[in-house]
Amino acid sequence: MNEKKNIFVRFFSWCWNLSWWIKLIILLLLAGGGWWVYQHYFQAPSAPRFRTTEIKKGDMKDVVEASGPLAPINTTEVGALVSGEILKIYVDYNSQVKKGDLMAVIDPTQVQATYDQAQASLSSAKEELESAKMNYDLAQANLTRYQTLYKKNYVAKTDLEQYELAFANAKSGLNSAESRVIQAQASLDRAQKDLDNTRIIAPIDGIVLGKKVSEGQSLTSGYATPEMFTLAQDLTKMQIEAKVSEADVVKIKAGQTAQFTLDGYPDEKFNGTIRQVRTNYSASSSSNSNSSSNSTTYTVVIDVDNTEGKFMPGMTATISIITQDKKDVLMVQNEALRFSPSDNQEKYETTGLWVIERGVGPKRVDVTIGIIGDKETEIKSGDVHEGQRVILSENKEAAKVSGPARPRRRR
Repeated sequence: MNEKKNIFVRFFSWCWNLSWWIKLIILLLLAGGGWWVYQHYFQAPSAPRFRTTEIKKGDMKDVVEASGPLAPINTTEVGALVSGEILKIYVDYNSQVKKGDLMAVIDPTQVQATYDQAQASLSSAKEELESAKMNYDLAQANLTRYQTLYKKNYVAKTDLEQYELAFANAKSGLNSAESRVIQAQASLDRAQKDLDNTRIIAPIDGIVLGKKVSEGQSLTSGYATPEMFTLAQDLTKMQIEAKVSEADVVKIKAGQTAQFTLDGYPDEKFNGTIRQVRTNYSASSSSNSNSSSNSTTYTVVIDVDNTEGKFMPGMTATISIITQDKKDVLMVQNEALRFSPSDNQEKYETTGLWVIERGVGPKRVDVTIGIIGDKETEIKSGDVHEGQRVILSENKEAAKVSGPARPRRRR
């Protein structure tokens, strides 16, 4: 310990005996070394002015998002064509029916009475027709006989005219009787049809999706046919009717693939195929205190295979329609396409990127874009390449420290 103390005393004594200018040089060297150590090891590095990213290559898909309900491809509404009380219902929800199966019966009492009356009217009209035919035959025979006698001058002209008038009346009566028979037959046919319609028959093979009536309920058939049941022809093949905006519908074509999810199956994804893009549209408008806007949507029909029976009518599908699928394309983060330096005052009509070049400030390059994704956009053309660094945003704190950038002199 004493030896180390002696060494320190001798070194201090040696320094004390140095001339003043050597002491100054040593002091400056020590101060400079301390400053260098502080700058390199203790002071935080200055933040760069720009935050950048690289242009890279990858796969991109153009996806249109939509939603819509699952529904059977073909449904049939079964209604009541006659009025009356429902006596019996033979089907319920989810009942399987075949074409011609009895589904319900409406009280036929009133319709039966109308049928019986029509049948009696037809019988009476037929009897009147037989009588009119006999009168017609008799009038025709008398007229023929008197025409022969008149030609031989055995009867007067006035007698012949009386039989001509009688024949005309008989013919008119026959025509009227025939018309009454036709009318009575039509009334009977209509009454028979109404009587048949008191038995509600399945028009197709299918499954009962909806039942809107109950036994004892009275139906009134007027200008509108009361709906009783809804039948789905085949639930193994279903469809989704998705609403798509006018900006996206132009990308969609028949035959494209659609992927969808359902709340009931959160961990599964299902596929469908675009069958139709309907040209009919629906328009809506919205407004607030500051502005108003109009929107137009179109219906896109997607075929879905339900052979496994997982899907039920009315389920809401969240749909992703893949309109383009490209491999190994140049792409850049969307943020880079929106960037412009704070000191730039020029307005551009084209899309561009600001690139970083060594020894030169930010430089703008015009590009043509393709698929626009949620985070990245395809670069179809432009003087850019894979690995090139482009600016995403400006570091405001660094800009404050370094001050405003000097504008480059135009060449």
